[in-house]
Amino acid sequence: MNGDVLFCGAWDEGPGYPRATSLRQGLLAAGIDVRECRQPGLGRRKQRLLQAPWRWPTFWWQQRRRLASLIGDLRAACADRRPRCVVVPYPGHSVVAAVKAACDVPVVLDLFLSAYDTVVEDRRLVHPGSLGALWLQHLDRAACAAADLVLLDTPANAAYVADLTGLPPERFAWLPVHDPDPGTPAPLPAMASGPLQVLFFGTGVPLHGLAVLLDAVAEVRDVHLTLAGGERALRDRARAHLGDRLTLEPEFVDSSRLRDLLAQCHLVAGVFGHGGKAQRVVPFKVVHALAAGRPVVTADTPAIDQWLAGSGACFGSPAGDARALAALLDRLARDRAAVVRAAACARPAYDRHFGTERLATRWLDLLVRLAPTEVAA
Repeated sequence: MNGDVLFCGAWDEGPGYPRATSLRQGLLAAGIDVRECRQPGLGRRKQRLLQAPWRWPTFWWQQRRRLASLIGDLRAACADRRPRCVVVPYPGHSVVAAVKAACDVPVVLDLFLSAYDTVVEDRRLVHPGSLGALWLQHLDRAACAAADLVLLDTPANAAYVADLTGLPPERFAWLPVHDPDPGTPAPLPAMASGPLQVLFFGTGVPLHGLAVLLDAVAEVRDVHLTLAGGERALRDRARAHLGDRLTLEPEFVDSSRLRDLLAQCHLVAGVFGHGGKAQRVVPFKVVHALAAGRPVVTADTPAIDQWLAGSGACFGSPAGDARALAALLDRLARDRAAVVRAAACARPAYDRHFGTERLATRWLDLLVRLAPTEVAA
């Protein structure tokens, strides 16, 4: 295809922030060159900033200066060579309108996460219908209205944000979650004796339903849980109820340690929450596990069914149901052959639905959609 793609925004890179890297890898695999105008993202400083409101005025002024610098770089890059489109990686709420005003090419916003969905519906930090909730909904709508195309991670999420913002559905599209560094899956550890080794990694936000998993594991004596992450209260609860059937890792592990943990486990725990978001997404932790060649036990949701039904790589359990999950884990602890068969299906399922070639194909479709009159060179 003619032209390159220009990334413009303030995003995070590295462990825990795979999305922008995935976007870039998909485009490069599609034969599309990528340039960048970038200001560093906030990373984990966001939490400290939220807890220090006296710093907000200084932060606001710094952000204005950074945005002005970013837009200057964007104008220079477009003048040097007109891109096919500009991509604003997640998080782009605060910059997409300025980016659109500064260039005359299509602008793609990788919304990835709705601010309203995250704060109001998933984490329940703000009540629906409150002024805060209405402001977050306005923030989502304004960002999506500024872009020519808005990306989410699944078709269901794209439909949800279209309905939330009241914008035309054709403005929205999806690009799946992807593992930027899948590597070669390690062999499955021996399963002839000892407990079934289950790994949970993640922050423990409501979507994850970690409490459901802890209650289920507590009922199945032949399961050992390795817990990397989770909020302090849930880590304390796990320690109290699981005893020597628990290994606690730090609240955040780097990519090298996570690879080790994946290599040592038989099965990865996905998400078990029953909120709306859990029904619409295939979480990164599920995709990451499949890329590592590990089967997943997770809530049986419409999104999981749409993407992975029939793959043989996932074991589904009703969302929010600890008793049903315990029964499933007990069955898998006794039927190790089923876990071995699922492990053989895991990486093929990843490659088919979430691999780099899949992203490349999807990107080509989206770029044609942005400029249908252009054809492959």
